[in-house]
Amino acid sequence: MRTALDTELFPDLCEVVEIPLHNQWVYLIQKNGNSSLRFQQKRDNLAVFTNDEIRALDYVDVYIRNPRARYVSGVNTYLQHLQRDHPELDLSTAFWFAKKYKFLNTHYLPQFHWLANLARYLRSDTKIRIRDFRDFSSITDFKSRAEITPPGQDFVTMLLKDNHSIELWLYLDQILLDLAGSMFTWDELLEYYQCNHKDIIEHVLPKT
Repeated sequence: MRTALDTELFPDLCEVVEIPLHNQWVYLIQKNGNSSLRFQQKRDNLAVFTNDEIRALDYVDVYIRNPRARYVSGVNTYLQHLQRDHPELDLSTAFWFAKKYKFLNTHYLPQFHWLANLARYLRSDTKIRIRDFRDFSSITDFKSRAEITPPGQDFVTMLLKDNHSIELWLYLDQILLDLAGSMFTWDELLEYYQCNHKDIIEHVLPKT
């Protein structure tokens, strides 16, 4: 049975934006240029494939961001959204929960898990083209901060201090980033993890 948190972290909506100028079909992942591509999609009236429509695609392009930078940015965004939407909440308590329980929101859910959710709607032969987020600016001329103030150094230090268990999850995404320039079906990607990073994938999959 799915819990409310499962529904939050693994929503029944996946979206892929077609960028015809670059022959790409980009999967929308929060904190990976999501706001920028949404703006461009509306401005240029680009096609969007959702859920079962994604099965028509032979390729899906996935931009992978530096895991540590994304984690810090994602927690920062989550907390600012909480403060905006629920000003009655104590921010230091919310920070404690975000650090203690690791993944409460899609903004900092590992990118691997975003791929796992996408896999529900991929054909078995659809290729996932893994790309480095540092190349993201080549497909869009718009940069959005989504009205979020960047985290300061004190925030980063407090978040990462004595947060050792996060390293496993960051490494899970670092493996994806190291594969930038490659393409796999979902099954092939899982096989790669199984053959090369067996301990990590066997720890992660039962929790996904």
